[in-house]
Amino acid sequence: MTPVNPETLQALTAGINSEVASYVFYLEASRKPEAAEFKGILEDLALEEKKHFQILDRQHNSLIKSEQWISLADVLKEQGLPEINEEMAEVHKSLIDQVRGADSAKAVLDIAYRLEEEAHDLFAGQIDITSSDEGKRMFRELARFEAGHMKMIDQMRQKCS
Repeated sequence: MTPVNPETLQALTAGINSEVASYVFYLEASRKPEAAEFKGILEDLALEEKKHFQILDRQHNSLIKSEQWISLADVLKEQGLPEINEEMAEVHKSLIDQVRGADSAKAVLDIAYRLEEEAHDLFAGQIDITSSDEGKRMFRELARFEAGHMKMIDQMRQKCS
């Protein structure tokens, strides 16, 4: 077996951290009275971020254990979502403080857009770096999901203007 590129593992870890941050953010944002109009969408986005966390976490674990990528289809077949606990949320305290300090729905959505853009850029940047076709597929799909989130958030921001 060929050893896994450490940069790939670092990218997966960064992606995991990004998805957890977004998950924590969306849960907190969905509780803000200023964003009540978008509560359902914010909760849906939190669930999607948790699914992305699942994909990245399972890929990371597989690469560590067997130095093999799992097909995206196989990852998505696995039952259950990993739990994101309070300890994970504590790591993102400054982000929670940002959302709590946001004084309007637009301010909340501006933070959301920034998080999605950062995740998109991370995943898109890995497509050409990753040597595995399965890895490229996974990063391409995650970048596409994040681009969709950016578009959705931008539409919500326009409603606030």
